[in-house]
Amino acid sequence: MADDLATWSAPVLDSFLDLLIEPAAEPTPAITVEKATPIAKMAMTRRPSYDEDDANSMTSDATGSSSKNSTAQQRYRKRQKRELEYLRDQVAEMSAHLTVLKSIHCMETSQSSFWEKKARVQKLSCQKATQENAHLKDAVEEQLKIAEMLNQLLAKRPKLAMFPTMDTVDWRHRRLLTDKVSRHTCLRALLQDGYDHVDTMLLRQNLFDVPSGHKSVAVRLNEAGTALETSVQGVHRIASNYLALASRLWSIWNDPYNTAFQRIFRSRVLDKIDDNIIYCEHIELFRGAVPYLYRLCATQRYIEDDRVVFVVRTILDDPLHPPPAGLYVSNDQLT
Repeated sequence: MADDLATWSAPVLDSFLDLLIEPAAEPTPAITVEKATPIAKMAMTRRPSYDEDDANSMTSDATGSSSKNSTAQQRYRKRQKRELEYLRDQVAEMSAHLTVLKSIHCMETSQSSFWEKKARVQKLSCQKATQENAHLKDAVEEQLKIAEMLNQLLAKRPKLAMFPTMDTVDWRHRRLLTDKVSRHTCLRALLQDGYDHVDTMLLRQNLFDVPSGHKSVAVRLNEAGTALETSVQGVHRIASNYLALASRLWSIWNDPYNTAFQRIFRSRVLDKIDDNIIYCEHIELFRGAVPYLYRLCATQRYIEDDRVVFVVRTILDDPLHPPPAGLYVSNDQLT
C-alpha cells in the first residue's frame, strides 16, 4: 500500500520536498535540505501499520481455511458419488441374479413331479420349523434371565408385565387378548401355523392316495394321556370347478342366516378381519335341540393356483366372549 518516491520525476519530488520544509509562522533558522537520494527516498516510503499486517494475515488465513473447507467438501461429495454408483451397480447385479434364480425355480417347478413339489414344500416347512424352534428357545432363555434378575432385585415376587415374546405364547395357547390389534395378530399367526402344516398332515394321513368316498373315525389318547382325541377323515371328489365350490362354501361360513348347518349348530360371525379371515361363534346342538358345546373358531381361506385350502382353528380363551355356563368348550381343528 506504500508509494515508492524513487519512481517519481524530479520536479514532482522537488515540490513535495518544498512542502515539507515550508517555514512556520515564527522565523526559524534556515535549514538546508538536499534532494533525497534513492536511498533516502526509499527510507521515506510509508510502511504498513501493525493493524494492517494483522488484517492481511487474517484475510490470508480466511482464504486458506475456505479453500481447505471447499476441498474437503469436494472430497466428501466425490466419495458419496462413488458409493452411490457402487450401490447402483450392486442393485443391478443382484436384480439380474434374482431374475436368473426365479427363472431356474420356475423351470424346476414346471418340470417337477407331484411328489417332488411336495418334498420341496416339506423341506421348506422343516427349515421354517427349525428357525421357529430357535426363536422360541431364545425367547424362553430371555424370559428366564429376566425372571432371575427380578428375583434378585425384588424380595416380593411382582406381578410381571407382558414380555415382548408373549405374543408367540398367546397364539400357541390359543388365547386372545382384549385389544383389537393383538387379537388380529394372534388369529393370523394361529391360522398361518395351521396352513404351514396342511401338506404334512395330508401326507401323514395318506389322504393324497385314498379314493373318493373314504371316511374314517379314530379315537385315541393324546400324547400326555390326559384326554381323548377324535380324528375324522372324509374324501369326496365332485365334478365341478373348485373355485366355484370354494366360493359357495365360504359364503356359507360367512352367512349367519344360512340354514345349511342349522341342524348341527347355531353360528354367529363375531369379527371379520379381512375378505379371507373370519372369527365365529358356534353352539352345537344335541339332536338339533339341546345345546351342549361352545366353539370359538377362526377360519381362513387360502387361494392357490390349483386348490383352495380352508383352515379352521378353535380359540380356548377369549375374555371378550366367555363360554356360557354348563357348556363344553370345543378344542378342535379343521382343514
